[in-house]
Amino acid sequence: MTWTPATLQDALRRAAARTVVLTLTDNRARWLSVKADGPDVLLVRAHRTFLNAPPEVVDATGRFIAGDARAGDAVRAWLEGVTALPVGQTRERAARPAPAGRHHDLPRLWAQLNEQYLQNRSRAEVAWGRRDDGRRTRSIRFGWYDPSRCLIVMNRRLDRPDVPEAFVSYVLFHEMLHEVLGIGERADGKRDIHGRLFRLMERTFPDYDEAIRFERAFVRQELGPA
Repeated sequence: MTWTPATLQDALRRAAARTVVLTLTDNRARWLSVKADGPDVLLVRAHRTFLNAPPEVVDATGRFIAGDARAGDAVRAWLEGVTALPVGQTRERAARPAPAGRHHDLPRLWAQLNEQYLQNRSRAEVAWGRRDDGRRTRSIRFGWYDPSRCLIVMNRRLDRPDVPEAFVSYVLFHEMLHEVLGIGERADGKRDIHGRLFRLMERTFPDYDEAIRFERAFVRQELGPA
């Protein structure tokens, strides 16, 4: 999806539940900044790359500028996937992350899932994100789909021998569904990112229940008690 400045500002306003005055910039050293102008107005400066952000990232951005710190993890993860750099660094052109992994072969898994469950409808490229820099976060985003580049980026934390291939496949399948199904709309006009069809198709994954159990255990192991 591609936003216009006006539609992006309106989407941020809805997510933040405040008036948003948006200024787009080409500043790669500061991708996003916000300043309050009174109790109900946010002055937001954002890099133009946000015009290509998927709806769920724009929604997270709106919640983040309104004070939801947890939403910032999703925004930062998307930016780092798009730029292949830690947020705050600059680069003339954003490179695609590398597909090769040490333990899990993403192109092979993508081809298997595409043929077995999606009738070869997926056209996305797949890649591991940049290496984990060891920073502590409040949540883990295992993967994300960037429609502006038709690219699925997988969290490098999963490229380990103690992470089952079935779980990597599940996360990859989840992101492939985002690509193939797109974003739906509910009866009230709000976006439906994980709608009924999405959930039904997700559960066709044969190791779904096992993957969910592993996900919960992995998050506890990596982040500690909530």
